[in-house]
Amino acid sequence: MPQTQRQTDKKLRLLPLGGLGEIGMNCLVVEYGPDLVLIDCGVQFPDSHWPGMDLLVPDFSYVRDRLDSLKAVVVTHGHDDHIGAIPYLLKERDLDVYATPFPTGLISQKLAEHSDLKEIRFHKIENRKRFTIGPFTFDPIPVQHSIIEALAFAIETPAGVVIHSGDFKHDAHETSQGKIGFEPFQEWGDLGVKLLLSDSTNAERPGHTLSEMEIKDSFTEILNKQTGRVVIALFASNIKRVEKLMHLVHSQGKKVAFAGRSMHTYTKLAFEQNSLKIPPETLVLLENIGMFPDDKIVVLVTGSQAEPQSALLRISEGIHKDFQIKKGDLVVMSSRFIPGNEKAISKMIDQLYRSGAQVIYESIHQVHVSGHGQQEELLMMLKATRPQFFIPIHGAYRHLSKHAKLAEESGVALENIRVIEDGQLVELSDKGLESVETIELKKAVVVGTSFVEGSPDVFAQRNNLAKTGVVFAVFMRDVKTLKLIAPPAVKAYGLMYFQGEKPEYVAEDAEDHLEDVYYAALHSGELEETLRLEGRRFFKKKVSHKPVFIPLVLDV
Repeated sequence: MPQTQRQTDKKLRLLPLGGLGEIGMNCLVVEYGPDLVLIDCGVQFPDSHWPGMDLLVPDFSYVRDRLDSLKAVVVTHGHDDHIGAIPYLLKERDLDVYATPFPTGLISQKLAEHSDLKEIRFHKIENRKRFTIGPFTFDPIPVQHSIIEALAFAIETPAGVVIHSGDFKHDAHETSQGKIGFEPFQEWGDLGVKLLLSDSTNAERPGHTLSEMEIKDSFTEILNKQTGRVVIALFASNIKRVEKLMHLVHSQGKKVAFAGRSMHTYTKLAFEQNSLKIPPETLVLLENIGMFPDDKIVVLVTGSQAEPQSALLRISEGIHKDFQIKKGDLVVMSSRFIPGNEKAISKMIDQLYRSGAQVIYESIHQVHVSGHGQQEELLMMLKATRPQFFIPIHGAYRHLSKHAKLAEESGVALENIRVIEDGQLVELSDKGLESVETIELKKAVVVGTSFVEGSPDVFAQRNNLAKTGVVFAVFMRDVKTLKLIAPPAVKAYGLMYFQGEKPEYVAEDAEDHLEDVYYAALHSGELEETLRLEGRRFFKKKVSHKPVFIPLVLDV
């Protein structure tokens, strides 16, 4: 949209760059006139459809075209799917980032892994202390989540009050961060909320999210019955769960050790910021746990999702340098199985059993509760804020659709509810909430810390290679006579041969066949295409999938 039109057309624009219609990569453009802010700027971890890729980052094209208008990034909390892409935006221009101390510390650590970044200016957010960016005034409202210092925002805009819930749940029994409830949202509801944007992650789950106190009871029972070492796998960012576990262990006169880089990183930062209280004489080094009886040792470890190179995965494979599973160990998986990770986690659990451990996980024992509100909490947010308009955020499309139905049941008029996905631009004005246009977004792909270029066709090719394998056939010929000076050289990678087929014999037969094809097609005008098609047909009879076949004709 031309700059002059954006400056004179006074409507509030909202454009999700990630997180709507998918899990992760949360990033929302909030724009009014010439001023633009981002709420969150997260990454997504690629699944098997993105082979060899490390991270997916939002498409910043819309922001890149308006860099002079970008006033700030405002952070709801410190999970990677909300802050992980900030370093990549910082490659584009200097940034003002508004965040509480814990995510500020996490962002700073991420920046140290990058080079060639522009300047970043941090602005400290304090609960309920308002701050203004351009035409927007933010009221930071503390919420409960699976990480400390999580926030929602009530945003005063010229088009009305917009509430962004962030990720949230409600746990009346959890007071480690003070009393947190829906009262601030009710206050804004009394004043009048034009639009609510609310977390949809658990919109399919009826009832109320369980309290952290319930898993404390489960862990108390587990530790009371402890006869060997207990290994508890959890997300390192769940600082308050780590703290509760450490105090529980301390109360029983036992010791805690950490395993995993992120466990050390997150707890060190939280401890330095006085957000983590470590009981005295409880924490020991992992390499020193042999100095204590097995039934007095608890290890808090990362890798609950079987991430490559994670501590628990390396432990399950027997290659961790400081910890090996032995008979009598108990492994507790204090996290949910994130969709897409189930196979890897199941394989890891099997390997832990093979090594002699027993394993407890959520489906068989209450050792984890979600950081996202279920249907009762989502309704509590809707009833507290009483919005005129509603957009569900943060979730796959089915989550958004289910949340929209809850909003209708709570009293929001059906015509005032919009289910939108990434790239769908909406405008809020006196006329209401209108869908304007759909902007094509292409996720940016990161390997290491660098962007890599790749069209959808390229990633389709990579997936095809992973599925089918590849065969190279080199034809060396005399440049004058065009006769082959040696039989074709065939080299195959990643093929699954049918039972009874020997790779070396298949290669020899392929070389003989391709030599005949070469001379038959030499003067056809389509030599390389004929070699490619015939090569694929030949291998189709020998292997599970028709491979990618690449003929290389070299003149000597």
